[in-house]
Amino acid sequence: MKIKLKTYQQVNGFMLFIISAFYVSIGQATEEYQSIEWSLPSARFADLDVSPQLIAQIAQGGQIIISSKAQDFSFWNARSKQQQDFKNKRVIYAATVINAPADEIREMVWDLGSQKDYSPLLSKTKNISTQGDVRIGSYVQTIKLPIIKLASTFVVQHNRLDNGDIGMVLIDQGDIESYFQYWEFFPLADNKTLTVLSSWQDTDSASFMYKILLEAEPAAGKVFPILTLYERLERFKFEASQRHPENRDPIDDTVYDIRSINGFISDIENLDIKELKKLTLLGGVQFYQKSKKLAYGGKVEEIIQVSAIQYIPIPKKIIQPILNDFSSLVEYNILTDGYLPPEQTGEEWAHLQIAFSIGPIKIPVEIYPIFEDVTADRMLFHTSEHSYMNPLFGHIEYIDMPDENDQGTIVELSIGGMQGEDASFLFKMLRYVPFHEVLIAAAYAMLTVDGMGDWIVGRVARDQQELALDIASTPVL
Repeated sequence: MKIKLKTYQQVNGFMLFIISAFYVSIGQATEEYQSIEWSLPSARFADLDVSPQLIAQIAQGGQIIISSKAQDFSFWNARSKQQQDFKNKRVIYAATVINAPADEIREMVWDLGSQKDYSPLLSKTKNISTQGDVRIGSYVQTIKLPIIKLASTFVVQHNRLDNGDIGMVLIDQGDIESYFQYWEFFPLADNKTLTVLSSWQDTDSASFMYKILLEAEPAAGKVFPILTLYERLERFKFEASQRHPENRDPIDDTVYDIRSINGFISDIENLDIKELKKLTLLGGVQFYQKSKKLAYGGKVEEIIQVSAIQYIPIPKKIIQPILNDFSSLVEYNILTDGYLPPEQTGEEWAHLQIAFSIGPIKIPVEIYPIFEDVTADRMLFHTSEHSYMNPLFGHIEYIDMPDENDQGTIVELSIGGMQGEDASFLFKMLRYVPFHEVLIAAAYAMLTVDGMGDWIVGRVARDQQELALDIASTPVL
């Protein structure tokens, strides 16, 4: 599919590097740019054979994020002004329901000058030129961290396509060399539109300071591009709710406690498990749930839960004993440094140690989970009061496939919470980074969904091989 695009938004960066103060600002874009032609390097969401109604059903006011399986493609390089080959790249698809007609959302996307209203990272957004369905514009992206401010100007090109989609490509400047966004709109009933924003950027070509921010904590650097899409869609939803208060979803005034706040995938009415499996086979799937009110410690807080969802081709009865012991996290989640079960702590709580990095500095994050309602179908957990993340809560659930010939299992791990009073000073500095409300949960869920499936398959194969060797070496009496 050939498309002409005008550049318009985004690009990411990340994390705290608390060693020296630095400020980078690239000058404003010049006013004359030639439009380009380029080919969308990945599949559109419409081509993925996933029902928009299914995504809307799962999202329930939140968002579904798909990080595609790694793929090779050629794409436009804004600095060299030519195509470039890229290997093993993952495209992100973010989807949510916006309560407004599709045409109105298209106009919001098309207006480059208003994009600063839809991202906390953008400023000085403007339309430079428009020729028919091709528009060129610019914006300044600013990432503010403790004692660091990174600001860069991007020149982008937008294209309105005949099918109603809107595409964007980087054509000049910016902290990276290659970048695109692609918007798709699927009208639903009652003036609701499933809106999908897909994106990819070449972080390998990031500028020196941008790369420092991305690599200071690799896990957070990976999830940061996802959170920029998440935040943009949330702000589009908010704008639509301001324009159309009559279409707003009913407000959930329920105040939950730390046990009742868990939201399970299996609780969604009439969910087609086969279609959910199809969704997970596209790549890593995350579900950002709609925020809920949590009463804890005499306060009421808004909490967002993030779920990692994966299909594993192994029966539930084999998976459940492995995952209900958090010791497995040490093996497949790179943020996890250690785990002691209650049998070793001598308390009702276990000790889970994770660690975030600030450049060369490693920040331990002490978590003391308490496990409840451990059954064959699910396990709930929450933290004791002296945890760095407190209140923190979540669950693991296991869903059988309805087809008796499919012995696999849908596994969902959800986590949500906030920093506790016992957190260290350096850990509390995370409150000053972008998207800090969901950063920890999003990074942990992303790493979980990326590593869990292959690790379980390998672990089960290894266990079965060892069992076979034991049986073979046992003397026959």
